[in-house]
Amino acid sequence: MKQKMSCFVIDDIRDNRNQFFLALDLLQVTQACICFDNAADALSYATRQPGKPDYIFLHTRRLAVDGARQLEEILQSPLLKDVPVIFYAPSFDPEDMTRMKFIGAADWMVKPSNLHALRDGLKLIFETVSTKQPALSQPVMGALLPAVLV
Repeated sequence: MKQKMSCFVIDDIRDNRNQFFLALDLLQVTQACICFDNAADALSYATRQPGKPDYIFLHTRRLAVDGARQLEEILQSPLLKDVPVIFYAPSFDPEDMTRMKFIGAADWMVKPSNLHALRDGLKLIFETVSTKQPALSQPVMGALLPAVLV
């Protein structure tokens, strides 16, 4: 992974967002990691800033209800509809995984509690999920250094 990427992390738990940010920092692949409590905040932020993220990581406690709603909100946004959305959670029901893929999720990952295992899982995601964008060269929100909003 030669080019730096940007991502949104949508998770309502601050510790999860911090751990995710640290795992991305260990990979040294991010130009910017912007964190939000929910999809509505991410959409609002995206409408006010130039550029868009290369990936969106979405965590929700109730995948079948909240996850589907938030994924649909993201996919209805002209700004973010082409950005791959990856669900992450400690576990998944196979029916929920199939439903999220049908709705439009790019992939999902089981989030381990170990920081290094999370880093390795993210590396695998970046190697297997191709972005629908032509290149990862657009800076998101004018960020020049790794940054996080929590």
